[in-house]
Amino acid sequence: MYRLPGFDPIEVKTTVVREGGRIRVVDAEFISGGVSMARASCQFLRRTENADGVVWKPEPWKVPLPAEIEPPADGRGMGGMWAMRSLSGGFGTAEQRRTWMSEVREIVEGEALTPFQRVAVACDFVSPLTHAGDKGLGYINSDVTLYLHRLPTTEWIGFETAYHGADDGVAVGDCRIYGEDGPLGVAACTALAQRKMPPKEPAK
Repeated sequence: MYRLPGFDPIEVKTTVVREGGRIRVVDAEFISGGVSMARASCQFLRRTENADGVVWKPEPWKVPLPAEIEPPADGRGMGGMWAMRSLSGGFGTAEQRRTWMSEVREIVEGEALTPFQRVAVACDFVSPLTHAGDKGLGYINSDVTLYLHRLPTTEWIGFETAYHGADDGVAVGDCRIYGEDGPLGVAACTALAQRKMPPKEPAK
């Protein structure tokens, strides 16, 4: 999303870029009030069997489940916009963050979130989770990429920050993504420091 939409009528245009036997690619454009506000590209892979052999992977995510964690004082977290159960590294710190999150609002009134929608919406928080520091969030995300090897089976999505790096005002961060029953994939985010650019000098 490169512009914040208002309350104008919206339109979503989709285009099938590739329709193959193993790979399907679909592009989408979000238009509000006749103006393009966001773009997305989605790659669908045909499921099969895993390849033979043993491959390295991170140690299991051994953390308490959401039901085992005391809810925050406001009952939900983030001002009631999300249900949250923090595990470590709260906001305002320079620590690695681990948290459970669950969307409590409907995106479209009367329509329950699908498992994919649930994890995709939650991944908007990859930027503040990876790029916020002890002086707050000084970056605005410009792109989020989500890689899933399976979908969540419950409403809770777990995040574990795995990387943050920044130079010249451009930052990259990523999180490992979990469900209550194990890993789901990873999400990466690019972001730009929220600093005003110096005014351009007038042409001579």
